[in-house]
Amino acid sequence: MVVDGCSAATTDYAAAVLSHYHARPRIVILTHPHDDHSGGLVSVIEAATPHDRKETWPRIGMLVPPESDVGRSAGFIGCVTAEAIAAIESRWSESPACRWDMNIGDLEPLGGAMLRVLSPRADVRAEALRRWQMGQRFNANVISTALLLTWRGRRLLLGSDLVERPASGWSHALVVDPQLGDDDLLKVPHHGSDEALLDDILRPGARVPDPLRLFTPYSPKRLPSFAAGKGAHRVVSHGGTSYLTGLPRRHAMQSGRAEARTLTALRAHDTITFDATTTGFPDCYVLVSVPPDGGPPTVEQGPGSLRVVPDASGAAPRTAWDHLVSDEL
Repeated sequence: MVVDGCSAATTDYAAAVLSHYHARPRIVILTHPHDDHSGGLVSVIEAATPHDRKETWPRIGMLVPPESDVGRSAGFIGCVTAEAIAAIESRWSESPACRWDMNIGDLEPLGGAMLRVLSPRADVRAEALRRWQMGQRFNANVISTALLLTWRGRRLLLGSDLVERPASGWSHALVVDPQLGDDDLLKVPHHGSDEALLDDILRPGARVPDPLRLFTPYSPKRLPSFAAGKGAHRVVSHGGTSYLTGLPRRHAMQSGRAEARTLTALRAHDTITFDATTTGFPDCYVLVSVPPDGGPPTVEQGPGSLRVVPDASGAAPRTAWDHLVSDEL
C-alpha cells in the first residue's frame, strides 16, 4: 500500500522504494489535495498500472474532486496535485474496478489486514467540496483521509494531515473508532502541528502503554515545533517512543547517519550541524517491521532520521521500545 507520494529534489521516493523492494502496491491513496502529499504519486501510479494488464491494477483511492471548471482552475491546488488527480481520474475511467471514493467508515481488505477510513465526516467533506466547486477558499486539511490499518491484533493509525482545529477532525474520528489512541503506531498527523493534535488520540491506552510515534517534518512551515507544550513536545510528553524521519530543514542539510537527540537539543535544532550530510536514496526514513507472531515491532532508522531520547527533565521518558534501536546511533 502506498499512502501519498514523497519526493525530494529529483527523487520520487515512493516509486524508488517500490523499485528497491521489487514491490507492486495493491492500494494507492491520495489523502488530500496538497502538493507535499501528491509529489511522486504519479510515478507510482504509472508503474502500477500497465495498460495491457488492467487486472493487476491496484485499488486507487482519493476524495472525489469537484467537476466544475471553476473548482479546477481556482488556483487552490498546486500543479503537482492537479497532475496526481488527473492521473487517478484517468485510471478510474480506464478501469472503474480500481476506483475507491474513500467514504468515511469504508473497509478495504489488504491481504490479511484491513484498512478503515476514519475521515473526513460526510458533512465536512460536502461543505469543503462545495466551496472548492464554487472557487472559494477551503482548508484541505479538514478533508484529509485518516486511516486505521489492523493486522493480527496490531493497530497502525495513519494520521495524514487531519486536523482537530478547525472542524474537530479527530473528535469525529473517535466516534468512528472509540479505541483510537490504543494503537501500536501513530503516524503523527499534519507533521505534528498543534492544530492537528488531540490528547485523547495521543494518550496511550491500556493495551499498548508504549506506542510508537512517527513524525514526518515539513521544513517550509518549520513543523513540528519542539517548544514546551507544543507539537513534538506535546506528543512526546504522553509517553511512547518518538521518531522523526528528519529535522524540519532542507534535505541536503540532514544528517548522513541515524541520530538520537533529546527534546532539549531539538529545541535548538537550527544550530545543529552535520558532517557528513545525506546524499540521497535511501535516507530520511524510519522502517517499522511488525512480526506475524505477535512479538514487538522492530525499528530501523535510515540516515537523517532521529529518535527522541530522554533528557534530564524527563520530558521524554524511556520506554520498552528503546531496546529496539541502539543508543550508539
